[in-house]
Amino acid sequence: MTKKIPLGEILKPHGIKGELKILFYNEESKSLQKDQKVFLESPQKNIIEFKIERIFYSFRKNRIKFFDINTINDADDLRGYIVNVDRNDLPKINDSEYYLSDLVGYSLIDKSNNNYGKVTEVLALPANSVLNISKDDKEYLIPLIDDVVLEVDQDQEVIIIDPIEGLFI
Repeated sequence: MTKKIPLGEILKPHGIKGELKILFYNEESKSLQKDQKVFLESPQKNIIEFKIERIFYSFRKNRIKFFDINTINDADDLRGYIVNVDRNDLPKINDSEYYLSDLVGYSLIDKSNNNYGKVTEVLALPANSVLNISKDDKEYLIPLIDDVVLEVDQDQEVIIIDPIEGLFI
């Protein structure tokens, strides 16, 4: 089974003909296309497959229309659903690039090879993305910024950091 990648969340209906407002985790994302298959995940983790009829990109006012969703009531039922795509449907990237979702499961170490845990989730926040790290039943939020993250080694599946003061309290 192909890995599903979350791209955004359905906010609410737009108009009366089944259009929906969507919040992309990456505001610059334009990876969804007409006739593309997506997988909507409900808050209860149920998955429904839809095909995109139209997509409108506009800064913070993105809208999407699915085939078979034609009324405001049908659209309202999808409020809060997460929009996922197959990993294989994302644009191809260079070997030196990665998608943030690829970092889940990577180990976090410093230059001295001290282990700080594993990435359990990557959060897309307004200021910057954040790595959710789990170690010894504790969680830490590590900003994905150049001052902290020194290198991402995709072959070894490790992220090398400079653990600045206060990160692991």
